[in-house]
Amino acid sequence: MRCSASGRDDLTASNLGEVAALDQLIDLLKNANGERELTKLVAENVLAFDSGFWLRLATRADAAQSQQEKQQLANLANTVMKIVDAVVKRTNADVSDSAKVLQDILAAAANERGEWELPLSQEKTAAMRQALEERSDHLNEALLSNAFAWMRKASEDSLDGMVALLQKVLQLYAAKALSNSGAGGPPAGAGSAEAIVEDMVRTDEEQWDQRLAQQDVQQAGEEALLGALRKKMEVLVLSLPSGSYAQRVRAEYLKELENRTQAAFQKASARS
Repeated sequence: MRCSASGRDDLTASNLGEVAALDQLIDLLKNANGERELTKLVAENVLAFDSGFWLRLATRADAAQSQQEKQQLANLANTVMKIVDAVVKRTNADVSDSAKVLQDILAAAANERGEWELPLSQEKTAAMRQALEERSDHLNEALLSNAFAWMRKASEDSLDGMVALLQKVLQLYAAKALSNSGAGGPPAGAGSAEAIVEDMVRTDEEQWDQRLAQQDVQQAGEEALLGALRKKMEVLVLSLPSGSYAQRVRAEYLKELENRTQAAFQKASARS
């Protein structure tokens, strides 16, 4: 590894693709149109601001062709560092708040002794849904991150009941998020595949098989229903930030509905 004139390690011996990605991010930050856009870019790429990023930024400042460019990069480093610190603090606060919100949603499904009776009754599921609706402003990445973290811990501790409860929270979140997000086209006509999919999304997962066996669903046809599901997947899920928990939860929800739809039509075909 060679060194720059100032003695800092250069990154040219590292993976060139990684260096190119860092340079692209630095250029993006440099060209941000005002503080608001810069803050948005930092928040969207907060995980990228590791030691490699700061080292690359310092190396570019050392290699700057003019004092003006050197100062611009130094100012950028200072500003980005302050924004990252603010974003991390806000994220930590959101995680703490979301833990309380998640506890409240789970508590809504408990009995008077603070225990859960599984499987949840329709009444308790409705109570959990209502608790989730009342906290709609807090249904964010921090809450979903907490839910997955708690699920991992519950699974490690063999607390299958808690895993099931957290899965129910995620299902209710997905149903709410997907039903609240329009597909961007005209309203679906009654009885159409699109309308049936919208109805299915809002239906409790435990009732999917019963709903899929009904006459209007069977008449709509497997191909039309799967097409409507995949369109919804494309419009509502792929438009979300890649790798986000929001994308993951909604995608898994729609994929499960797709699998259950295929299974329902296979079962109907076997009977005929």
